Amino acid sequence: RGIDFKINRGLIVGLIGPSGAGKTTIVDLILRLHNPQRGAILLDGEDIANIRLSEWRQNIGYVSQEIFLLNETIADNIKFYSKDIRMDDMERAARMANIYEFINSLPNKFDTIVGERGTLLSGGERQRIILARVLSRNPQILILDEATSALDNESELLIQKSIEGLKGKVTVLAIAHRLSTVKASDKLIVLDGGKIIEEGSPEELLKNKDFYFFKVYNLRT
Repeated sequence: RGIDFKINRGLIVGLIGPSGAGKTTIVDLILRLHNPQRGAILLDGEDIANIRLSEWRQNIGYVSQEIFLLNETIADNIKFYSKDIRMDDMERAARMANIYEFINSLPNKFDTIVGERGTLLSGGERQRIILARVLSRNPQILILDEATSALDNESELLIQKSIEGLKGKVTVLAIAHRLSTVKASDKLIVLDGGKIIEEGSPEELLKNKDFYFFKVYNLRT
C-alpha cells in the first residue's frame, strides 16, 4: 500500500520486516507472477509490463531456501536451465558463487555426482551450487528469498561473501529474517503491514533506537 522505492543498478538491497509484512508480495510482483493493481514497476522509466515476459524473466535470477538438485553431476545441475552453458561460464558462475575451489578439490570435479537431492553435499555446498546455476545465466537482477535461513553460520558466511562479491555486477534484492545476511547491503527497506516504515543504509538505521532494524538487530546480536 503506497509502496514507492528505487533500486540503483549494481547495488545490494535488503528487504526485511516481520512475517506478513509484504516482502514476498513485492518479490512476486518483480517476478511478474502478479501484476500491480495500481501503479507500475519501472525499469529506467519504462513500465516492465511492456517488456516481453520471457525476456524479463530471462534476466532475473531467483534463489529460495528450497533446494532442488538432480541426482546427476555438479555440471548437470549448474546447466539445469540450459544444456548450452559452456564450461567457462560454469567456472565463472562457480567462482562468483564461492564454490569453485570446493568443486576443484573433488576427484571428479564438475563431474561429481551429488546424490538424490544433493545428499552427498552439505547444505551450504548445495545452496552455492544453486547460486552458481542461477548466475550461469548472467542475470541482471538476482533475488534471494530467505536463501540462507536453513544454513549454519559458516555456510551463511560463505553465501554472504558470494553476495558481496556480486556488488557492482548484479543488482541484488535479498529477503532475510537473519539480519546478518543483509548487514552488508547498500540499502535496507523495512516493511510492516504492507508499507515501508524505514529505508536507508544499515549504518543509518542503526543510529535510531526507535527503528525496527535497530531493535531487532540488537535483540538478535
